[in-house]
Amino acid sequence: MAVAGEGGRVGAGGEVSAQEAVLAVPVREQHLLTALGLTPHTNPLTPARRTRRTFEQTVQLLELFLHREGRPPAARESIRVDGDTVKIGAWFAKARTEHRTGQLPEAHAHLIATLFDGDWTTEHAVPAAMA
Repeated sequence: MAVAGEGGRVGAGGEVSAQEAVLAVPVREQHLLTALGLTPHTNPLTPARRTRRTFEQTVQLLELFLHREGRPPAARESIRVDGDTVKIGAWFAKARTEHRTGQLPEAHAHLIATLFDGDWTTEHAVPAAMA
């Protein structure tokens, strides 16, 4: 449920900013929320920003997937890591495409290649752990 901001309008897509949401709260309640430390800038309900994984960290996740499943991930496969969903299949498909088009740095291609027996860009790539 969206909270209306000033003038009763809701932002594009039904979203309102934290500042607009506070304006919809009566002044008396705004003071109470501020006293509790709940302001638009210190809202504890706002999800924490997640740091991006490095390429090397994602390669480690791929290695774990290969050991657990014994096969490369399908394009739509994902795994749960530390409470986050990692789209490992999409990441691997993108790495394959970038390698085929010459856009993947050689060092990155080498990291992935060490996990496979032979050409890792084919549909039937065999993990080195299974070879």
